[in-house]
Amino acid sequence: MKNFIIRLLPAIVILLLLCGELSAQHTDMVDSSQTQVLADSGKSYFIPDVQRKRDMGWTKGGNKLLTWQLGFVPIIDYNLNIQNDQSEKQVGKQESRFDIRSARFSVRGNLNVGKNPWSYMISLEYKGLDRTEDDDPFGFTDIKFSIPVGKKSDITFGKIKETFIYEMVGDAANLPHQERLLSPFFRSRNAGIVYKRYFMNNRMSAAAGWFNDFIQGQGNNTFTARVTGLNKWEEKGKQFVHTGLGFRYVQAKEGKIRLKGKNQSNISTNYVDTKDFTADYQMNFSFEQLWSLENYSMLFEYAHNWTTTPAGKEQFKGYYATGSYIFSGEQRPYDMKAGYARRVKPDGRAGAFEVVARFGKVNLNSKNIKGGINTIYSFGLNWWATQYWKAGMFYTISNLDKNDYIGVTNTFQWRVQWVF
Repeated sequence: MKNFIIRLLPAIVILLLLCGELSAQHTDMVDSSQTQVLADSGKSYFIPDVQRKRDMGWTKGGNKLLTWQLGFVPIIDYNLNIQNDQSEKQVGKQESRFDIRSARFSVRGNLNVGKNPWSYMISLEYKGLDRTEDDDPFGFTDIKFSIPVGKKSDITFGKIKETFIYEMVGDAANLPHQERLLSPFFRSRNAGIVYKRYFMNNRMSAAAGWFNDFIQGQGNNTFTARVTGLNKWEEKGKQFVHTGLGFRYVQAKEGKIRLKGKNQSNISTNYVDTKDFTADYQMNFSFEQLWSLENYSMLFEYAHNWTTTPAGKEQFKGYYATGSYIFSGEQRPYDMKAGYARRVKPDGRAGAFEVVARFGKVNLNSKNIKGGINTIYSFGLNWWATQYWKAGMFYTISNLDKNDYIGVTNTFQWRVQWVF
């Protein structure tokens, strides 16, 4: 079935190209009311980039039945790793090389069904150079449909993101830091359904979802929930404080649970890893807060895991704090419908330079499980060169407490991305 869908995709794209008048797009499913987060490609920059209407008009179109917009997300990294002897004993020699972090093609738009159009998004991604020999080179990242339920709520279903962890729910490529840290506590995509409702003129949202990846075989049940609110909203969003709470329940699959996480690079091995252990279920709680005061921001997130095993409860946790400052005064515009701050939109011809500092820790040690403790210190510089181009350079020190000694890894990561 999967191979049939992949063979069918070019025919779908050709059909869409015949649908009508054309224009351009944004990288994710964005509510049309959130105009502040959309790209303004009418501006010119020192680095040449496409003009929405002049160069990329062919990427958008539609007819009475549907509208469509094409999206492209190429992200290329170079990772340089320097380890001490203890680190190599713990996790093996880490590679230093280029990595195609992402090469994604997407189609999104509206299905004109009744008075309230449905939204959809389908994305196909090249899985990169780090995939195993058994993995297919291409796979579907998103297959999702969203149905409005009145003016204040919607239902989304398909292969979608779970409603848990700030790092995961939005555009990861547009966070201040380049790599997620709390990956042991979430799953990137899952098959399921989510109901979301908005309150207080969209200053508050509540979402809950049920997931079961039955497509991949015998699936386990997952339930998630996330509540967000704007404690502060002043000067039309120039100053705001976002707070969120999350919950995630995961049923053990075939009686086993495993938590694991890489080290600030998509090509690294697992630095923290509980391996498979016997368990019934796990419950996760998260707290998130973002302070955005014009061009300065502070993002904090904490996740705690309780896993029930025959021997009792095991507990794991992780947290980080990321501070950023944009020299030219821009900030990430806040998307009230997503409960998330989107990408930087540079005003000046030279783009926007952002300095970032981050501290974080993931602790997968518990009473009977020793998955390791990884503490990171990151410093970086982002250059938001245009509405679509971004270059970043980050240096991370990772101290891994595992196997009764401390392993140190120094990671330099350079990134170039074009998110359209």
